[in-house]
Amino acid sequence: MAKFAWAFALLLATAGSRAQAEVPSTVADADWPGTISLQVDASDVERRIQQVRERIPVRPGPLTLWYPKWIPGNHSPTGPINQLAGLIVRGNGARIAWTRDDVDMYAFHIDVPQGIDAIDLEFQYLSPTAKDQGRVAMTPDMLDLQWHRVLLYPAGVDTDRIRVEPSLTLPQAWQSASALQVAARDGGTLHYASVSATTLVDSPVYAGRNYKRIALDADAKQPVFLDAFADDPEQLDISPTVLAAHRALVAEADTVFGTRPFAHYDFLLALSDTFSRIGLEHRQSSENGTPPDYLLGEAPFGNNTLLSHEYAHAWNGKFRRPSMLWTPNYNVPMRNELLWLYEGQTEYWSIVLAARAGLLTPQQARETLADLAATQAQRRGHDWRSLQDTMFEGIVEFNDAPQAWESWQRAYDFYSEGALLWLDVDTRIRELSNGKRSLDDFARGFFANAKDVETVSTYGFDDIVATLEAVQPGGWRDWLRQRLDGDKPLLGGIARGGWKLGYDATPNLAVEDNETADEVDDFRYSLGLKIDRDGGTIGEVVWDGPAFKAGLARDVIVVAVNGEDYDAKRLQRAIAVAKETTQPIELLVRQGERYRTVKIDWRDGLRAPHLVRDVNAPDLLGAILAPRR
Repeated sequence: MAKFAWAFALLLATAGSRAQAEVPSTVADADWPGTISLQVDASDVERRIQQVRERIPVRPGPLTLWYPKWIPGNHSPTGPINQLAGLIVRGNGARIAWTRDDVDMYAFHIDVPQGIDAIDLEFQYLSPTAKDQGRVAMTPDMLDLQWHRVLLYPAGVDTDRIRVEPSLTLPQAWQSASALQVAARDGGTLHYASVSATTLVDSPVYAGRNYKRIALDADAKQPVFLDAFADDPEQLDISPTVLAAHRALVAEADTVFGTRPFAHYDFLLALSDTFSRIGLEHRQSSENGTPPDYLLGEAPFGNNTLLSHEYAHAWNGKFRRPSMLWTPNYNVPMRNELLWLYEGQTEYWSIVLAARAGLLTPQQARETLADLAATQAQRRGHDWRSLQDTMFEGIVEFNDAPQAWESWQRAYDFYSEGALLWLDVDTRIRELSNGKRSLDDFARGFFANAKDVETVSTYGFDDIVATLEAVQPGGWRDWLRQRLDGDKPLLGGIARGGWKLGYDATPNLAVEDNETADEVDDFRYSLGLKIDRDGGTIGEVVWDGPAFKAGLARDVIVVAVNGEDYDAKRLQRAIAVAKETTQPIELLVRQGERYRTVKIDWRDGLRAPHLVRDVNAPDLLGAILAPRR
């Protein structure tokens, strides 16, 4: 008891009163005494209201509670504090007043009266009912419960040192899946084993009416499963080809990363058009959302790198993590300087592993890389904003609003251009070592040797450089900094890989795939714009491209092409005619209530990017994409 009394004294002193300090500025080196009880009733799926009851052991005096703000994997302060409502605090049945901090909106101050050893909290988490309110993750058919959305916890405490005993009530007959261990079940209520608050937040629950558990490597010491939930049960009938590819993904990841850093792993998958798409990594699971026909092998193939991306994160991001991103709780700001490895290399492995496993054909993988490379090649934003600076995009673009000029402003380029950076690294290692070593060797050295399922191994820039030098000496520090801080698109890996970026009128498979998935017509590589198929609204204009020079911008509506109602085929024909004649492309457009005619002077016809084989160089890219099993 002496330890507990000392711990509470320190924590309460750290929390302070509003007159002394608004929120804690340090982290107490102590366990939070006792266990927090967290009960979530998510059975009201029609109204999408989650009722939360929480009991927190306390001592009398000032106390600050935090709502999680910095969520791992989001790379920005995205905790949905606006969706918490109805907060009531009681002690021994009597209501206790709370006050929100007037600077930090995620902090709630409470003065705990004498004689109170636990406070009882009641509130609701109001899950969005439509996409304009946020991510739709609760429907009459399925649920994704992220525990950070339904948790208040003591401020100034390491979440590793807070124990939580969670429970979840679901609609009757629903099934669920999670990395959490179910200790007991009482009707529709699941009681989970006690875990740290860190493990809790890292262990979401998927649940629904239609569920299928698919073994990917069930007999391994550290088994892997795919837990699929669907709007309709027939969407769960995984095809033999898709099943074989997912099993191959698990095996191919082993060849790259080595020891699995988890006791077991669950791909949590929602197959739906109404449930919002997601890809979010966790140590022993991942949250994934795809079109409903994904398991049937009929969804656009652009979805086929999602699970490989999130699975690679079990090693890259969860076991090994940049030291600036390993914070003691969810209200200490995270620093994103090394996302070019955390996300960039993961994005690279997502394409490579998908190709090696058969989730992508080699041609699909090349078309994907061609689209990434061509997108970066036309981004004038390189003139003013480095790849390194894009690491902060999640914070800069905190409200996730679409950009008016993405090619000039740049966006989350640390994913796509980060992948091109690591293709450059991989091919350079192969070239310098005469094919004896590759990025696979870096991965086995950098991400292996997890000793348990909770320990996080942190690293900095110097550790990345040291591992690269150990794999293959190459002056990596200066080489990386030149590319991270430079003003040129990173296309060196394409050329060193034995391919060239070229353009012709043949559609790019990845671009076509994205057009179908996003319901757009993509003319970025000719006229420099994308147009939504529903209504003809311009969704993107490439900075300094032909459409830009003609005076067009995002959200202008294309009404007609050369005097005829707009559709994609008419615009394609107009582009082809303009190549053979002196006739410019004439568009009638509407902006608000104003109509005008613009003429685009483009003579190079329809263009799409492709990788073209350079027969004078070894095919390193082919070797990279080849299966390892």
